[in-house]
Amino acid sequence: MKNNSAPLNPWAFVAIVCSVGMCPFFTIAGVLLGIRAIVDIKARPGTRGIRLAWAAIFIGSLVTGLWGGGMLWWNINVRDQMQQGPVRAVIEGQNDSLIFLKHFMVQDKDEASMFLNELALRYGIAESGKQVESIQIEDAELAFFMMPLEANLNYEFTFSNAPSVKAEAKFILFKKNDNSRQFTNRFAWFCFYDERLGNLVYPADTVIMKEENSN
Repeated sequence: MKNNSAPLNPWAFVAIVCSVGMCPFFTIAGVLLGIRAIVDIKARPGTRGIRLAWAAIFIGSLVTGLWGGGMLWWNINVRDQMQQGPVRAVIEGQNDSLIFLKHFMVQDKDEASMFLNELALRYGIAESGKQVESIQIEDAELAFFMMPLEANLNYEFTFSNAPSVKAEAKFILFKKNDNSRQFTNRFAWFCFYDERLGNLVYPADTVIMKEENSN
């Protein structure tokens, strides 16, 4: 039985501090330092902190798992939506406008069908697309202290009759409702820029301000 007057093993103290850290690097370090503390305490009987070391291992493992699960969910549900949402909306929506609509806040099947039909008339079949950059929004409110509540994202599409068509979409992560925020994870509008034929926008009544248009 350890003497309560024995000095606390420094590895155990550092381990428990790291285990409740605000990023996975610290929580993983907490687990490793907790193991190091157990080894050190066994090698140095004059120190205490074995329970603290085990607590650091448990807490660090739990918090690391939560961080890992959260990041996996974020990549699958949010990051993928930002990068590929409009691409899937156009490519898969060519056969089913309902697939197109699931990526947008405005749910108008007739207007979506008109938008997709006009795309096909102008450029042919959509073959591929990718996100090329995002537009930084000054003084934007942040979710989780790192992600804007909304952002303008740029894309480049390849159609059967047009090798490169530029597009822009406004992504809404959280919609502000009075004093609350509603998780949205959809797009407010989608615009294909075309100087010759005119811009093609969904929904059609969207007014795109010049400061939002980076093209």
